[in-house]
Formats: sequence, C-alpha cells, structure tokens
Amino acid sequence: MRVLSGREASLFACLCATVVAPLPPLPAVAETDAVDAFDRYLCDSPPLNRLGMRAMVLAAELAPRALGKGARLRGLGENDRAQVLREAEASRARPLVHALEFVARLSYFGDDGVMRMLGYDPETRLS
Repeated sequence: MRVLSGREASLFACLCATVVAPLPPLPAVAETDAVDAFDRYLCDSPPLNRLGMRAMVLAAELAPRALGKGARLRGLGENDRAQVLREAEASRARPLVHALEFVARLSYFGDDGVMRMLGYDPETRLS
C-alpha cells in the first residue's frame, strides 16, 4: 500500500535533501529508498499520526511563502531552502521542524547503501 501521492513524495524528497544535504560520497536522496521508507513509516502509523505527518510535509512546502520568500520550498535553491529551515526552527514551529528533520534523517540514513557506506553492515548479527 502506498500512502504518499506523487506530489507528497516529491515534497518529502526535497525536504529530505535539504535536511540531510548529502555530499559525495554519500548518495543523493533520489538514489536511496528514503521516500519509500517514509511512505512505509506512514503506512504503519496510526491514521491521526499519518495525517499529521502529511500535513507537516505540506506545511514545509508552504513555509517559505509564510516567511516572505515568495516561492514554495521546491521552488527555492538549495541555500534558500536551508535558510527557510533555519528560520522555521527559530520560530514557534521548532518542535514540528525537529520532528520532520528527525524523520527525514531516519529515512535517509536507514537506507542499506548509506549505512554500509558509513561502516554499518545491517546484515551483521551480534551474539
């Protein structure tokens, strides 16, 4: 079951890329399963939590307009998107921004390829 619409998947990918800002040798968000991981997280979440997370992703897309930037998040450059997150984090929305950042990092760094690149083998079993 898929929960995210194509638009929401694009929004989350943009948000995740902004939060994580991976530099080589780390892969771009599009080269990971971060969006699929977020979608699976939503599928397994209670309906109210799912609704809240989707609303926060949509709010992140509109945040630049609320902060006077004149464009949506996906319409801004990388540096401007990062600045919007910093400004939102300095506002009363800080707990919501932290929640979104946490889920974005979890989705990205939970990718098997990213974990291996960072030296963690998810197949290793410790006794």
